[in-house]
Amino acid sequence: MSGNKTQPGDNKLSPETLSAQALGRVDPISRALIPSLHPSTTFERDADGGYSSGRGYSRPHNPTYDEAEDLLTALEGGQDCLLFASGMAAANAVFQALLPGDHVVAPKVMYWALRKWLVDFAVTWGLEVEFVEVHDLAALRAAMRPGKTQLVWLETPANPTWEITDIKAAAQIAHAARARLAVDSTVASPVLTRPIELGADLVVHSASKYLNGHSDVLAGAVVCARDDGFWQRIRAWRRDGGAMLGTLEAWLLQRGMRTLFVRMARSSETALVIARHFSGHPGVLRVLYPGLPDHPGHAVAARQMQGGFSGMLSLRIRGGAAAAMAVAARVKLFKRATSLGGVESLIEHRASIEGPASPVPLDLLRLSIGLENQDDLIADLEQALAGLPDEPVKAPPPTGTADAELSSIETVLRQHISAMVQERGGDLEFRSFTDGVLVLGMLGSPGASIPLQTAIGNTIRHYMPEVQEVRIVAGAEYAPDKDVSTVDKVRGLLENVINPAVDDHGGRVVLNRVDGDTVFLSFEGGCQGCAMAELTLRQGIEPILTAQIPEVLAIVDETDHAAGAAPYFKTKKS
Repeated sequence: MSGNKTQPGDNKLSPETLSAQALGRVDPISRALIPSLHPSTTFERDADGGYSSGRGYSRPHNPTYDEAEDLLTALEGGQDCLLFASGMAAANAVFQALLPGDHVVAPKVMYWALRKWLVDFAVTWGLEVEFVEVHDLAALRAAMRPGKTQLVWLETPANPTWEITDIKAAAQIAHAARARLAVDSTVASPVLTRPIELGADLVVHSASKYLNGHSDVLAGAVVCARDDGFWQRIRAWRRDGGAMLGTLEAWLLQRGMRTLFVRMARSSETALVIARHFSGHPGVLRVLYPGLPDHPGHAVAARQMQGGFSGMLSLRIRGGAAAAMAVAARVKLFKRATSLGGVESLIEHRASIEGPASPVPLDLLRLSIGLENQDDLIADLEQALAGLPDEPVKAPPPTGTADAELSSIETVLRQHISAMVQERGGDLEFRSFTDGVLVLGMLGSPGASIPLQTAIGNTIRHYMPEVQEVRIVAGAEYAPDKDVSTVDKVRGLLENVINPAVDDHGGRVVLNRVDGDTVFLSFEGGCQGCAMAELTLRQGIEPILTAQIPEVLAIVDETDHAAGAAPYFKTKKS
């Protein structure tokens, strides 16, 4: 590090001024007002081999990062900041700094790519992830496992239904359980919310969005409240994992942040006007925007979001998915594109992007409001909605409400487990509960639920201490006859346990042969070309076979996956 990082209290100027002038620095040599871009990947050592400049190699030490990192540190009121190659890289680094076996609480409604990463990959890191309606503080408090829960992850407002979580209260709950609180504040930005001042330990941004603001930079950032061992692990993940931002992108990011306050104010103002205009519109079932008084989180948002409610809102269109897609197809000014926070306004049908496991309503359109004239944006939406029938329809109940108490196994599955299993291509159903033993039926891919057995069991026992053991089965419970051949044992497990689950999405697993302690299998049907076949094999089929048949030590996949109908396609299983 260069040693010249801006610390809280160095500047007494307003955040708007610090942002507009990028901390007001002037190049000491050229007297340039605009920071320089440093493409160099390496820096000269001193004669004695040291680095008096504080810089040795570009990956951890490029000076181009300093301007944006120091500015964001100051705006968030943090201790330090790290830029990353993307928002996903920034978020991943926080989770990768945890240790195997750590319990993580995350929102049910959150940025879908991160949710998918958590359920697809965090399990293989050994993390135990539990999805909770974190805006329900009672549910969040119930999810805490003191000594086990190490991280609570919030996203507020939560994309794309914009639930609001009370950051200060959530921080108190997390800290009482000796867990850290990380807040994805991408949608609010430090203009509207400063989570560290409310008790957060980490603030994470997809800097591609509002911080940059021009849809031309892919970047992420993490800001810490304190420099401790956990922060140093995050720093090490960035350095050793190579998730570095390019120097041009870092330079563009600091340039974009100079207009952050005026952009955020304009988009927030316009979003509120649009939200008010379409509330009660005959073609709109509900407007989801925390700036509206009828939003369930409005009171909390008004308290912790200063100066506006951001430029993001969603419209639930009367007529369901088909009507929502039709409206999106008819817009002329809004751009049908993924992302948010840019100067141009965007519209997107989120459920079709996220797939069947998404919690997003099928009738929802997500809007990112840019800097265009608000009357032009309203007129564009009005003409897009004009083709829908105009009779009023009773609005549906708000999404995301939790049951008052966790009173049954089905409720625990629905509230805390199903979302994670569904995202991996499967599901669970209740079968029986006798003498403390809970039997759950495995649906879909065995790779969806088998790797999660420990997490599923721990979660159920946390909420229902009367459950002593959790078993996951497919069809009827089945155990191979010890007196039959290995071939017959494998065939029996395939036909009675594995294939009844795999059949749910058009596939089948076939035994080719058994050679000593090695079983040779092939995938057929829809599974033949699936990019997740190896995951199903290694995390689902292999554990089932090796646990039931001790003489089986290895599984070999002989499938010609390239010959599948859709080779290496990442399916949207449900």
